[in-house]
Amino acid sequence: MIFRIAVREVEAWLLGDREGFANYIGISTAHIPNNPERVSDPKRTLISIVSKSRKRSIREDIIPINHNASIGPNYNGRLMEFVLNHWNIERAMENCESLRRAYSRLDEFNFKMPN
Repeated sequence: MIFRIAVREVEAWLLGDREGFANYIGISTAHIPNNPERVSDPKRTLISIVSKSRKRSIREDIIPINHNASIGPNYNGRLMEFVLNHWNIERAMENCESLRRAYSRLDEFNFKMPN
C-alpha cells in the first residue's frame, strides 16, 4: 500500500502544466504561477485565472455564479475534461515537486509488483 498526500489541493497539480492549462482556457502562461504548490489557495487561484479566459463557456462552467457557491456549475466536469484530454503530467511534474515524488513512488511500486 502507498499513502500520499497532495501538498495543497489537486488544482496545484493541474496548474503545474502551465502550458496545457493556458492553452485549454485561452490565456497566456504568464498568468499562471511558476510554482503552484506554493500558492496558499490553488482552487481560488485557478478560478481567478479562469476569469481571464477568452472562452466564455469555460468561464461560465468554472467560475461560481453566486456568492453561496465556491465553484462553478460544471467545475469538476471541465477539470476532468482538461485532465483527460489536455493535461501533461511530465510538464506538471516540472513545476510540482510533490507530484514528481508521488509519480516516482508509484512508478517504483509498479516496477516492484510481482507479475
